Amino acid sequence: MIFNSSHKSKKTRNSTTRSKTKQTPVSASAFKRKQQAIHTLEKNSKNNPIVTWGLIILAIVFVLALLKSCQGLFSLSFNNNLIIKNEVPYEWENLSYDATGRAHYIVDGEELTRTGVDVSSHQGSIDWESVAADNIQFAMLRIGYRGSTEGIIRADELFETNLKGAQNAGLDVGVYFFSQAINVEEACEEAAFVLQQLKEAGVTKLNLPVAFDLEPSPDYSGRADNLSPAETNAIARAFCTTIQEAGYRVIIYGNKVDLDRFDLVSLDEPIWLAQYVDHPDVNFNFLIWQYTSTGQVNGITGSVDLNLDFSNVSTRKNQK
Repeated sequence: MIFNSSHKSKKTRNSTTRSKTKQTPVSASAFKRKQQAIHTLEKNSKNNPIVTWGLIILAIVFVLALLKSCQGLFSLSFNNNLIIKNEVPYEWENLSYDATGRAHYIVDGEELTRTGVDVSSHQGSIDWESVAADNIQFAMLRIGYRGSTEGIIRADELFETNLKGAQNAGLDVGVYFFSQAINVEEACEEAAFVLQQLKEAGVTKLNLPVAFDLEPSPDYSGRADNLSPAETNAIARAFCTTIQEAGYRVIIYGNKVDLDRFDLVSLDEPIWLAQYVDHPDVNFNFLIWQYTSTGQVNGITGSVDLNLDFSNVSTRKNQK
């Protein structure tokens, strides 16, 4: 049996008994001088507060320098290399609102963000030409969803109609899928469904990403409401990987509560944030910000979600 050295008795640790290892002899005078120096240092540190505080300050400086050097270890780049997950690059003094309540991010007189809507069959029939004429540049369209109770996958009834209308009006288009997957297999099934729907609609390329939208049910009784962060990450990664392998970009949608279900530091996908405030107060970065659910846009009946795309802001900041 091999014992750890820490199991030695106090007597053995403090003993001056010669060990079996050969040591270099030390003269009595040299040993005495060494002991006196140690005694003097201990006495000075006890009696002189300047020495004590000096040592404390030195330790603090060392710790701060160590943290600074490790800071880069905690920043993860998204796939497009424009976003640092732990660093929000936007300066909110550049954000303003016009008389209609629409947000604009303007730097040196140049508007860097684009405004878009996200819609589904809930909006009914949409006049996309009027939408485009109302200074809307992009649209995120629901392509399908999985039921939160029975788990059946369904297509959005107006997806192809909205797709053709938005594209013909000159808008950039992306799609989103409302997920209720409870495991990796179901996530892959959802991604395969999205790809099949795009194929049937004649789509081979999208200007904007495919968004993965995993939200709890309103009454928190849904099939995917009690997933752990590890399970949520695995599901999102399976969906996004399948979509990316088909040549499309991806993004993860959610508000603060939704996104808190993920371990964001372990994910590489960009974020589409939903937060209805004057400006976001999250401590992670995002590429698209859904800032209201009560927007008014010509060609759309009733209220609609409005979004800002920050891609140009990130690109410009990354190039400096």
